[in-house]
Amino acid sequence: SPCSPPSIQQQPSSAQRRSPKRPLSANEKRAARQCSVGGCTNYTIDRGLCFRHGGGKSCSMPGCTASAKHRGLCWKHGGSTLCTVGGCTRGAKSRGLCWSHGGGTKCSVADCQKTTISKGLCWTHGGGKRCAFEGCKRPASQRKHNCCAKHQPKKPKTSASQ
Repeated sequence: SPCSPPSIQQQPSSAQRRSPKRPLSANEKRAARQCSVGGCTNYTIDRGLCFRHGGGKSCSMPGCTASAKHRGLCWKHGGSTLCTVGGCTRGAKSRGLCWSHGGGTKCSVADCQKTTISKGLCWTHGGGKRCAFEGCKRPASQRKHNCCAKHQPKKPKTSASQ
């Protein structure tokens, strides 16, 4: 393509290489969603390319290289919709509301109105990561070695008098 840097060779996608009569295998479906630049495993955004290789649109503000979200602008330059709750300046996730005001996907458990954390579930119904310490149900993160703040491994103290 004329817009691609000369050192990058675009490969035909697996969807372009296969015969039109045979259904795609799981591996072929995955490959069809990957960037067509040789060796790149990122998912495509537009024209068979990932954002890094020219897929999608960039923010229209001069000098900004971020991905455009809405109206040709990135979120920093007004490309996102703000929460509709008066005085809130956060970006809306769904139904015109930010996370704090109830935006985002709702928990899949009947009659639960909380926002999902993972696997379609809110924290109460099993979404999110729990502490790996036996018997502890507090929130955990991979950054803290799958432990809560109370049970995360302590950093060894370094003494200056050695």
